[in-house]
Amino acid sequence: MKDKCYVVTFFIILYGFVLLFFFLPKENISWTEKRYLKKFPTFSYSSDYVNEVDAYVLDHFPGRDFLRSVKSYSNYFIFRKIENNDLVLYKDGIYKTSKTNKKAIDYYFHTILNTKNLFPSDASFYSVLVPDKNYYLDIPFLTMDYEYIYSQKIDGVKSIDIRDLLSFNHYYLTDTHWKQEMLLPALHFILENMGIIPEDISYEEHIYSDFKGVYYGESATFGKRDTLVYLTNEDILNAHVTYFENEDLTTVYNEDNLESFDSYEVFLDGASAYIEIENEHSRTNRELLVFRDSFGSSIIPLFIPYFRKITVIDNRYIPSSMYTEMISLEHPDILFLNSTLLVNDSFALKN
Repeated sequence: MKDKCYVVTFFIILYGFVLLFFFLPKENISWTEKRYLKKFPTFSYSSDYVNEVDAYVLDHFPGRDFLRSVKSYSNYFIFRKIENNDLVLYKDGIYKTSKTNKKAIDYYFHTILNTKNLFPSDASFYSVLVPDKNYYLDIPFLTMDYEYIYSQKIDGVKSIDIRDLLSFNHYYLTDTHWKQEMLLPALHFILENMGIIPEDISYEEHIYSDFKGVYYGESATFGKRDTLVYLTNEDILNAHVTYFENEDLTTVYNEDNLESFDSYEVFLDGASAYIEIENEHSRTNRELLVFRDSFGSSIIPLFIPYFRKITVIDNRYIPSSMYTEMISLEHPDILFLNSTLLVNDSFALKN
């Protein structure tokens, strides 16, 4: 009798999940993982079709987020594993394991050199390599070969090293990025190295207290959330902004993105390939051209008071053949502002 109960319970659970899978409504988006879920594939006679169906079933399995959370908590707190899904919980934060890719690092500096050579030699060139938050940890398998990265130099490009001005407290607990409200000392150091005297400018803080970074969902621990702060002043609020992909947006911050996949995309509308920012009341008459990744999104607004025009390019999304035709700056300062995460994964850059 006892064995029969076990068998009946097993089949109830088995077929219960099958029925739930077929009858529960299917979501298009996983808000916890910040991605679109797989759609049921069109039938074809190929092994890829089987793999696509398998991926679809995994994405829409009943209780998937709950089961992911059970697995994560079991690995971290019962089996005492150091990492789960390549993520490590440490010092109240979530960190991703890193492996050095020297080919990608070499490719990054080769690409920067090629980009530099597109412009007149009398332009002023600067480079800021933003350390990812793993740089400030003492766990070897979480860190890449930063010494190799920072030893690379490009002739004619002035390197501005901001590592000593940052710590792991400058970064979000659940995300890769740095906190804008803590970047003013780094901004002032960069400006000084560009020959600009920084001013003591007042900013108003705008607080979003429910920021769930990219690692929040990936880790499936669903614990502490971050507070995202973005800064405004008259220069930022009155700047005229033109986005190549979003002509309707004319402001520095897109507050609609606070409730989107990634709240960090409030800064300069996230992954925007080409942006022009103009400030008629800037402290100088200088023009700045910035090649940046997502780390640049939050610090570039703080440059606005100091430059008459800022052109922002993310050359992961736009090749040089396009942006060289679009740029119309006179004697610009050219700044390469990217993170070590991009440097170590630079094959996404377009020449």
